[in-house]
Amino acid sequence: GAKKGILIRKGEAIQTMKEIKIIVFDKTGTITKGKPEVTDIKSNVKENYLLEIASSLENLSEHPIAKAIVQKAEKEGIKKYKAVKAFKVLRGRGVEGYIGNKEIIIGNQTLMKERRVSIKGWEEIIDKYESNGKTTMIVCEAGKILGVIAVADAVKEDSVKAISLLNAQGYRTVMITGDNQKTAEAIAQEVGIKEVIANVLP
Repeated sequence: GAKKGILIRKGEAIQTMKEIKIIVFDKTGTITKGKPEVTDIKSNVKENYLLEIASSLENLSEHPIAKAIVQKAEKEGIKKYKAVKAFKVLRGRGVEGYIGNKEIIIGNQTLMKERRVSIKGWEEIIDKYESNGKTTMIVCEAGKILGVIAVADAVKEDSVKAISLLNAQGYRTVMITGDNQKTAEAIAQEVGIKEVIANVLP
């Protein structure tokens, strides 16, 4: 087990292993590679402005999605970030802060609902991205949506094979994720998992 990178803390774990009927997988970094990349940007403003605002906040976060947005901004030639005040990570939902006197909120639909930001006119594009297994980050400045950034995390090469072997052996496979239901279901379908628990906070 150790040679294959499997850590077993107690001998009893091996004894009870025969009782296992359900195997629960985390999504990011377990089923997927854990290296998300920005795939699409839909914006109401100049794309560079959107990326500049988003990366100014996201470079203060450690999250893999934040890193993907910062990398995309760097690729597009954004070298300087705007000064951010009162920066906060909203776990499982997004980030917020102030640039000048404007409140910036970047995050998922849950966060937008919490802050009473209307996503009217954006539902279709968000729906399209999420149905394709992409995670959407909504960028909001002073209560108005500037745009949506879609991020995708590729499935690991061996995930499909491993899960199909477990399914064939009669195990019940489940995927758990902080991601939204649609994105989670799209990834689960790709790897052959039928049960999904989404929108789970850390």
